[in-house]
Order: sequence, then C-alpha cells, then structure tokens
Amino acid sequence: MRFCDWLVRPHQLVAVHYYIGALKRQRGNQKSEKMYADQQKLIATLREQKVSVILGHVIQHPDKSYHEKGVDVRIAVEMIRLAREDRYDVAYLVSSDTDLVPAVEEVRLLRKEVCYTGFSRSQSFGLTKASSDTRLIRSEEVLPFFTKSEESL
Repeated sequence: MRFCDWLVRPHQLVAVHYYIGALKRQRGNQKSEKMYADQQKLIATLREQKVSVILGHVIQHPDKSYHEKGVDVRIAVEMIRLAREDRYDVAYLVSSDTDLVPAVEEVRLLRKEVCYTGFSRSQSFGLTKASSDTRLIRSEEVLPFFTKSEESL
C-alpha cells in the first residue's frame, strides 16, 4: 500500500481495486500450474493488503496465445458506477488500455477527475488526452516499494 499512498499523494487513498483475468488451472501442465499458483499468491497478497480483486476471464485463441477478456469492461463499469455513487473525487487509472477512453470521458462528465497513470516507455496518448491529469512513472520509481519476494509476483 505504500506504493498506492505515494501514487495518489497529495490526495487521500480511499480504496484500491485490482482487475485481472483469472487463470484456469490445467492439471499436469507444469507451466499452467506455476502460472496459476503465482496468480493465487498475488491475489492472496493483494487481499491481505485490503485490495479489492476483481476477476475477468482468460481465453486461449486458436494460435495458442492467451488474452484477458472482460477486464477492461469491468474497469469501465466500476469507474462509472463508483463515480455516480460519489465514492471518489479522483480516480487513478493505472492502465494504458485505450478501450477505457470512453469510460474516462463519462467519468469526467460526472465531474470527477481521472489521473491516467502509465509508464513513460509506453504512454497512451488517447488516455492522456481524455484524462484530467497524467502521471508517467519509471520502473526505478516503483521498485523501491516492493520487496524481493513481491517483485517475483
């Protein structure tokens, strides 16, 4: 949570929501077993820190690649719902998915601020344009907040 507190300064941290596609365990597949176990550790660590974890889906394409589905929709719906419920003044969106631009625009119409937070090496100019503020961070700024065991998660 130190990272989140640092990120939102000078604002007060109200809540943290983490959105991720839920991996399915494929018994007997070592890579799948490890990825599933690692994700379960990550989710447990986040929940211990009072982070709300919202799960989407992961699907396998015919080319055998995996892709998250529904995660961006869940983020968009929650951003708008929580803004309507007046649960925040500023949303810090840590994502560079330009599919979220319409949700950011809707939240701004609800008179809430959105601080797009991304990495300087992969900035989303669509989110930069739609958001009320942009904060680009570098890896070296983030690493001091995580212990060696958390870096592997």
